Amino acid sequence: MQLMDQRDAEPVLRVVPYTFAQVFGYAPAGVWTAPYALRLAGVPGRGGIVAAVGWQVVVAAAPRTDGRLRAGSLNRPGDAVEVEARRSGDRQVPPWAAPLVEAVHALAGIAPPDAGLDLILHADLPEAAGLAPSAPLTCAAALAWTSFHGPQLPVAALDALLRNVVGAPDDTADAEALRSAVLYGRDNRALIVGPVGPTGELPLDLAAAGLRVMLVIPRDRAVPQTGMASVVESLRGARDETERAQRMEAYLRDRELPRALSLLTASHLSRVPGYGTGWAAADATVDAVKLAGAVGARLAGGVGSAAVAAFVPASLLSGVRAAAVSTFRERGRLTPRFLTAAGGRPAGTVT
Repeated sequence: MQLMDQRDAEPVLRVVPYTFAQVFGYAPAGVWTAPYALRLAGVPGRGGIVAAVGWQVVVAAAPRTDGRLRAGSLNRPGDAVEVEARRSGDRQVPPWAAPLVEAVHALAGIAPPDAGLDLILHADLPEAAGLAPSAPLTCAAALAWTSFHGPQLPVAALDALLRNVVGAPDDTADAEALRSAVLYGRDNRALIVGPVGPTGELPLDLAAAGLRVMLVIPRDRAVPQTGMASVVESLRGARDETERAQRMEAYLRDRELPRALSLLTASHLSRVPGYGTGWAAADATVDAVKLAGAVGARLAGGVGSAAVAAFVPASLLSGVRAAAVSTFRERGRLTPRFLTAAGGRPAGTVT
């Protein structure tokens, strides 16, 4: 694998295969990337609109012929995993490795019995970012496995197969929709998903609109912690969000991107069920970034996270960051972390 020697390659695309070589003593056979994904509208588990975003998981891998899976993570140095590729019953798998182990288990049952994999991964986003790494990691691991051991599946078939993958610790009712966004992701499209898979695409060209996705990630926990929404609030939020998703779809079809993304804030205020319990902790951040010029903002998702995802005009990024910092400081909290990206590329092999 010569990618690690290409000086013009993205740094992480050189570091991951280099680390693979240092850990396993030989060069990887390939490198794969998969984007994180974000729900834009709709209730998790009931369909809606999702999109790939510009952060990614990077995987370097090579085949084995002893039926073993060995995996390590740049994000978890020293915490390696070695298990049988086929499901064997009792194993203790650390949470960060659960998505890739489950993906390999799902595929090993239809591969030769001696099929195995060595793998090293890197995830761009910290755990507190609110965007689950399980979706991109599952997809990247599945693409690496099938490239060595088959079967060579079209995207739709691989997406359907991975719908049976469960057990990732950060999975929510949204896991299947987010995995679809990862596999079908394009930097100028959103994906319409239903209960059983994708049903269409919508224009979502952030670059053409001069917009960026910004994550505002707390470095501490807000006090007090947010309680769960009541049953009545959840039902009302689900009903309103289903109608909101229909409006967003219409706006996106008409290429009215700012109007479509402004609905994110209404989603936040509606306390849509299925996103965890960080709503109230994120309220002040949402208010601050909206006042500073964000088109729309909402709790990013993820159990236990109060991170906010905001769509911001590129010309206003510095002002939006300053407004969020001021809000945190006024409340005696640590300065949050900011990450900014545009649309994401689909999962696939790095050439």
